Amino acid sequence: MTARAVQNVVFVALVGLGWGLNGPGSKILFAAEPGTFDGLTLAVTRSAWSLPLFVAGLAVMWRLAPPRLDARRWFATLTAGVLFGIVIIVAFTVAAQYTSVAHISFLIGLSPVTNTALAALVFRTALDRRAIAALVLGVIGVALLALSRSAGSSGVIGDGLMVVWLISFAVYACLVRYVGTQVNPLFLMALVGVVSMASILVPGLLLAKGGAIAHAFDSPHVGGWFFGEIVLGSTLVAPTAYTAAVRRLGVATATIGSEYTALAVGIAASLAAREAWTAVTVVAGAILCAALAVTFVPLPSFGKPTPQGTVTRE
Repeated sequence: MTARAVQNVVFVALVGLGWGLNGPGSKILFAAEPGTFDGLTLAVTRSAWSLPLFVAGLAVMWRLAPPRLDARRWFATLTAGVLFGIVIIVAFTVAAQYTSVAHISFLIGLSPVTNTALAALVFRTALDRRAIAALVLGVIGVALLALSRSAGSSGVIGDGLMVVWLISFAVYACLVRYVGTQVNPLFLMALVGVVSMASILVPGLLLAKGGAIAHAFDSPHVGGWFFGEIVLGSTLVAPTAYTAAVRRLGVATATIGSEYTALAVGIAASLAAREAWTAVTVVAGAILCAALAVTFVPLPSFGKPTPQGTVTRE
């Protein structure tokens, strides 16, 4: 394996670990300090410690690659930041409080399917039969998950918020795609990070939800999971590694590797935590994995080879 191939594997693994351990890490913090951390206070604490890092990154990138955006793309970028903060991050952390790691992992794994479907609707591109089949499988899988309660660890609130997360993440992906190549991806990540973290922190402090900020240092166990996973892993390292993977491998390949890795990490964490899986959970998870596979796993071509010299474009 070449050095470049090893680097690609490392990038995909970092994304999978950062995203896959976000749910389990949140649950560990909830259990470690139940009177301090819940879905809202964890989101506010995350924003407080992440915001200075994003501000520093934005200052550097503004000097290295100043943006050239029109008014509409500025609006799309700022909207993406607010959506990512107030809806996506908060919905996820609150969902983690109420639903199981298994449910979180399966629903995160469905995001490429929902992203593809919404992008086709927004950008007016046709969905092929595979995408339609994946979307149908996804709806069936989500419906079955709603019927599964994993021995009481999952709830309608948590699963419902993860559906909100799926829709919001698809809208966010469309906004980022609309901004397109008009801006350096690292600059875009830093700017979205500043806006998203500020959009959580300001109302969080106004609502007196900032009391947990200083508790990030309460113990090595708490500090390790909070700074190692919540701040560095899922907030900084995973998005940066995903940007690098997309630039090297393309959107589809990077997404395939990242989502499958995150799904595998989440399932392993669920089993390690000895979460009780019902038969319905197993069936729903298999259907959601099938939806992801139908969307991205390449199928062999049995037709006639394309004549040499012919170029096809989507």
